[in-house]
This record gives sequence, structure tokens and C-alpha cells, in this order.
Amino acid sequence: MVKIKLINKIVNLNDWVKWLNDKEVTKYSEQRLKRHTHASQKKFLNNKIKAKDSKIFQIFFNSNFVGIVELGNIDKFHNTCEVMYFIGNKKYWGKGVAASAISLALKYAFKKLKVYKVFAGTYKKNVASQKVLTKNKFK
Repeated sequence: MVKIKLINKIVNLNDWVKWLNDKEVTKYSEQRLKRHTHASQKKFLNNKIKAKDSKIFQIFFNSNFVGIVELGNIDKFHNTCEVMYFIGNKKYWGKGVAASAISLALKYAFKKLKVYKVFAGTYKKNVASQKVLTKNKFK
């Protein structure tokens, strides 16, 4: 069962940092362009927690932390936001975890944040991510 949990304080960053430094996990992400450390990730997460235009969640599958989903660039004037995500634990790739997590994040966006439109994007070659978005009715 997939659940998402809003991050409102620093969490254990061990897996997260490992995933961000895995070239296969970040193949289609701008995160692949830099080396991540506990210090850099702690700084990133603190900024996200404080930011008014972002909500960041841990993705859990059967109590296992497997990835991250973020509702970012929240625009309260236009009632829009962007969804960004990754499943870092490769054991859970191709099992519908990302699609379920996005669905939960979208419910949060529409019900709690009261947005009217959510944007997302992928690299052209990232077919798996395109399928995740298609399953969630993105065009």
C-alpha cells in the first residue's frame, strides 16, 4: 500500500542521499549534475520546509521509504502548482508506486491547496515517467 507523508522536519537522509547519487535513479533529473551530501540535502530540505510555495512528501510502500514527491511552484494567485517526483528504491520501479503517489499528491493539491491546475514534465526519453503521468490524466 502506497502512502505519502508531508515532511515538516528533517528526516533520515541516508537513503535519499544515496538515491540522489545513483546515476540510474537520476538519469532523467537535473540532480544528476551534482554530488549530494547529507549537508547539502539537509540544507535543501530545510529550505523546502520553510518555503511557502512547496510541499514535499516522503513516499512509503508498506512502511518502506521509497521516494519523494513534491508539489512545488505553488502559485496561490493562479491556483496552480507543479508535481515532481522520483522513486529512489529501484526495487519498487514498475510496480505502480509512483502513479499511486502522484494520485495522492494530486488529491492533496486539489483538496488542501485548492489548486485548479497541476503541471508536470518529463524528458522525452523518460517513458516510465510519461506513463505515470498519463495514468494520472496528465496531457
